[in-house]
Amino acid sequence: MKPFDILLLECSPRTDATSTRLVHRLLDALRPRIDGKVRLTERRIGAEPLPPISAAYAESLLLPIAEARERYGAELSLSDELVSELERADLLLIATPVHNFTIPAALKTWIDYVVRREVTFKSTPQGKVDLLRDRPTLVAVTSGGAMFRDPPQQPDFFRPYLHAALGVMGLNSVRFVQTTGLAFSDTPMNTVETAARAWLEEGLQQFTRTLRRETVPS
Repeated sequence: MKPFDILLLECSPRTDATSTRLVHRLLDALRPRIDGKVRLTERRIGAEPLPPISAAYAESLLLPIAEARERYGAELSLSDELVSELERADLLLIATPVHNFTIPAALKTWIDYVVRREVTFKSTPQGKVDLLRDRPTLVAVTSGGAMFRDPPQQPDFFRPYLHAALGVMGLNSVRFVQTTGLAFSDTPMNTVETAARAWLEEGLQQFTRTLRRETVPS
């Protein structure tokens, strides 16, 4: 039986990040509910940032894919590796803070490497068309400020952007587990633990059912 592949992106540069604590709480609860062997690929892109996009890589994006590979093969190798990890994943987990109302630079760089014309999407006269199969995506997000409130207290470019960037590739089953206002908490890790426990009680069972349904081969 093929292992159940999980791709985990940890986007905070901090070793004791609240978002990392949150995602591992969720992962620990999910593992026993997954049938078969779990294979985890972990990318600590916050602590070990991906290199910035090079001029050669940017030039390659303007070319048909065959010509791009012929002329810039070496420059595309990291992108190919990251795309391969994403294609293989049955579940994508993202642990991330909010930086200035949106995603951190580390996550934006990963997106710039995996959102590629003729690889993860194609351009048509009617607009962009995704090329990847959908898969469950769970975003564990923490914020020091008062994000994601209703009525809003701060602009939220985080969720709309992430929905758009993942959706253009075909990843539309995106769910958020969020803990905000941590800058006002005397015990932020306890606040994260409370949020994780609440989601595990209210959302874990439904998410697990969706996980099984969306990963059954057609």
